[in-house]
Amino acid sequence: MSPFLYSLCQKPVVGIAMMAASLCEFPPLVKDASMKLDAAGSVVAVDVTVPVDLRYTLLLEMSNPAGESLSKQEVGILGDRRLEHCNDGIDLAKVSPKERAAYGRAMPFKVEVRRKSDNMLVHSRLVNTMCVASKWANQRSRSLGNIALVRGTYSLRVENVAAQAGLERLSATVQLAPGTDKPLTAQR
Repeated sequence: MSPFLYSLCQKPVVGIAMMAASLCEFPPLVKDASMKLDAAGSVVAVDVTVPVDLRYTLLLEMSNPAGESLSKQEVGILGDRRLEHCNDGIDLAKVSPKERAAYGRAMPFKVEVRRKSDNMLVHSRLVNTMCVASKWANQRSRSLGNIALVRGTYSLRVENVAAQAGLERLSATVQLAPGTDKPLTAQR
């Protein structure tokens, strides 16, 4: 999607008409980049072209490739509680043990984004992801953060810092999709 079309989609009347005609669909910039959960140090590295200045959401999606429901053990590891801003503001010391179990196991990932033109680091963070961003019977996703990016080409690198025992039968993918925020107003 071009910046011009994106800006039209944000207009009250024009945007509604364009959405009705399916002209405002903004596909993920990265989809289905495979990540190994059972191996510490496994890396997903992809180049991304950003067409619109936005905050983009980085997600880790885990699912049963056979389409069957997740086991109780897998749900216990991944969590069953959906929270909008789980990674940003949970004080686990104030959470009851039963409620804590619903958040699942903390899973550490290192996320780096570099501008391709000069290899400058624009985002680097160690994320201990918890909770689920979305869930179905056979799938869970966790947020790896929101990253503000301006138009250009970037290298995205996501590293699984610790092996995740108990999730060996699940397939995991990394996705970078447009966030729900309005366009960035920051200058380049």
